[in-house]
Amino acid sequence: MSRDFYYRYCWIDIDVEVCGMTAAAAVEPTELEELMEAQAEAAHEREVGDATRPTAQDLAASPTRIDVEGLDLFYGDHHALKDVSIKIRDKQITSFIGPSGCGKSTLLRCFNRMNDGIKDCRIEGKIALDGQDILGNYDICRLRQRVGMVFQRPNPFPMSIYDNVAYGPRGMGVRDRAVLDELVEDSLRRAALWDEVKDKLKESGLGLSGGQQQRLCIARALAVQPDILLMDEPTSALDPVSTLVVEQLACELKETCTLVVVTHNMQQAARISDSVAFFLLGELVEHAPAAQLFKNPIDPRTADYLTGRFG
Repeated sequence: MSRDFYYRYCWIDIDVEVCGMTAAAAVEPTELEELMEAQAEAAHEREVGDATRPTAQDLAASPTRIDVEGLDLFYGDHHALKDVSIKIRDKQITSFIGPSGCGKSTLLRCFNRMNDGIKDCRIEGKIALDGQDILGNYDICRLRQRVGMVFQRPNPFPMSIYDNVAYGPRGMGVRDRAVLDELVEDSLRRAALWDEVKDKLKESGLGLSGGQQQRLCIARALAVQPDILLMDEPTSALDPVSTLVVEQLACELKETCTLVVVTHNMQQAARISDSVAFFLLGELVEHAPAAQLFKNPIDPRTADYLTGRFG
């Protein structure tokens, strides 16, 4: 795989049913105990944590990493995004929510130009990364190094765990083995995977569990030291325990980079987000601090979606 290929293509509540049994019954007892303890801690944090979450004033004071102004996107004659304007703030987790087909994943893919390869896709408007327009002559490989992507389903390369993580740095010209070793270990540690794989780095990444594969993909994205990490429903294919691990990881990663997450899980958005944007039929309906949007939404359409009246 070439460097261009790499950059161009590459909680859940306990009573959710899994194949006819509850998720509680689908995990090992020790895992279940850890999950229940973590959920109890999360519930406590929700009760006392709103006071420490950023307010609208706090968010406005944070530096803007991605600035979207008047964005329209068309797939042929289909108007998928309609006059979207939003600011993604530095070192925050911004979640996109809304019913299927509302445009949230489409907007996410605009941030590293994953829509470029789609036939008849046309974009109008402006997207700026740190003040630079990315829709013009911005180097796409440089863009995808700065703006990493984690997809809905884990997609490790058919190679060793070590080579999966080292692939990006090697594509950027890193050849020194000691430097690569340090990058691989650091990335796997940041992805909360090092302790599980440190003794089998030469084994195939395809042999890991689903949750481990997703964290491997996160480590692979982190290895090129991105400024922004995009996550498109990163836990939708994972079990509850793995979901919790990825959520906790996201909250830790925002200390060093900015995260944008697409999710259909309202509880997840409430747990991890600093701000939440609600989309409907290609329009950005509302964007507000998480506590405000979930407790006191301004637009009645947001309230209707959150209360299950549609979607």
